[in-house]
Amino acid sequence: MASETQQMETEISALFSEAVEWRRSLHRHPQSGWLEFYATGFVAKKLESWGYQVLLGDKIIDPHSRLFLPAPETMDEAYGNALSAGIDEQYIRPAKGGLTGVVGIIQGKQPGPVIAYRFDIDSLEITETNNPELAANKEGFVSCYRGYAHMCGHDANTATGLLLAKYLSQRVDSLCGTVKLIFQPDEERLSGAKSMVAAGVVDDVDYLMAGHIAATMAETGAVAFHVSNMLSVSRSEITFHGASAHSTGRPDLGKNAILGACSAALNLHTIARHGNGLSVVHVGKITGGDSWNNVADRASLWIEVRAASSDIDAYLQRRVQQVLEGAAESYDLHVESRLVVSSEAGHNSPELIELGKRAIDGLSCVTAVPTAQVNASEDFVAMANIVRRRGGQAMYMLHGSPVGGGLHSDSLEIDEKVIRNAAVTYAAIYEALTKFTI
Repeated sequence: MASETQQMETEISALFSEAVEWRRSLHRHPQSGWLEFYATGFVAKKLESWGYQVLLGDKIIDPHSRLFLPAPETMDEAYGNALSAGIDEQYIRPAKGGLTGVVGIIQGKQPGPVIAYRFDIDSLEITETNNPELAANKEGFVSCYRGYAHMCGHDANTATGLLLAKYLSQRVDSLCGTVKLIFQPDEERLSGAKSMVAAGVVDDVDYLMAGHIAATMAETGAVAFHVSNMLSVSRSEITFHGASAHSTGRPDLGKNAILGACSAALNLHTIARHGNGLSVVHVGKITGGDSWNNVADRASLWIEVRAASSDIDAYLQRRVQQVLEGAAESYDLHVESRLVVSSEAGHNSPELIELGKRAIDGLSCVTAVPTAQVNASEDFVAMANIVRRRGGQAMYMLHGSPVGGGLHSDSLEIDEKVIRNAAVTYAAIYEALTKFTI
């Protein structure tokens, strides 16, 4: 088994330089949620050329489950940008109108399980730095779309998926069961996975894996299978309704919604954190009023609640509601809450954690660490929890790399060897799943 694993590592390493070029092409052409036409076409063409069945458009995306759709003119511009960058239109025509993403399927010659891997393809809406000392500027792969940049590493995740895809396609005669590679749009805003789940993408999956560059695991080659703090998240828009009046003529007739919103914002940040795990309440935006001399009859907050477990989430939701109602009562206002998007807390299947550790034994490029924390929410959980509820297993891994500048900064830099290391890890897990009983 050790010699087979080492051979696999050698074969994937031989493809690494090509994967770096893929990553850099994707880095140059970043597009955010439901605009990822470049990545969709780039991935789909390669998968088809390697013998995969390629699914696109409404075959993998439920249009009604998408959130935060860009304006039609923004979609048209992004579509045109992808064509101008050399993407073949046959691979993105099914995605027109914001049905981005790709699923590639390859059938083995032998019976076996359905093993799926998910890779996120969207960028952030951020402008990449022009610092000439950073690799993207030095070597000419900086984002060419102002206001969009791959500052969360999804370009590397997509390149990892392609590297795994090419390796598996070269040994199709020895594959067992079905491999499904899921290139998911709109991870950052948490509606991509739900839209794919609603379209049935993971209905037949027995084992589901995904991963991400770790924010706090700077050693290249480290990999964590046992991860914690994969947080639930709920994002809500809170609106306080009051009554308008002149600010000096008859202020007593007014009910100032801004005062209620400001009181709530302050008090939400004083909610005691839970002792049994990470808990976060954050006010990200506040708006209200329309003039210098009017008592504001309306004000809104954007609130995010994150928790390490359902019990902690229930505690936070209860306290948030108390704070909102208290602020409304104090200023004689009416308050309403609208849940915009949510995701459950996640965890890894214990059997896969142990299998992952066994699978990479004997590899030279990766080493398991005992545990690591995500400390964020992850759209993957929507897929993972469906797979588990249907009797399957799922695991989200963290991959070590220095992260110069930090994730979600304008100057993220990574060690590109993380692409090879993650692909080797996924391939080793595939081998283990088709050879071991768990």
